[in-house]
Amino acid sequence: AEARKRLGPDMKVQGNIDPGVLFGSQAFIRDRIVDTIRKAGHEGHILNLGHGVLPGTPEDNVRFFFETAKQADQLMAVHA
Repeated sequence: AEARKRLGPDMKVQGNIDPGVLFGSQAFIRDRIVDTIRKAGHEGHILNLGHGVLPGTPEDNVRFFFETAKQADQLMAVHA
């Protein structure tokens, strides 16, 4: 949120989610995605994991992260 304020709405930003989040529940993962997008702004934001996928991360959660991220428009409309 601070970076977005400093950079303004026209600057593109990349906002990382801690890869440890993928060890949590799918609801927790979804909530972190929504929170990150809200803070970074929905437009001009690249969502990704901070350091990639950690060893031992549940594959279903990795899949859920990327499938959920691809549906960001719908997700943000529901959580508005």
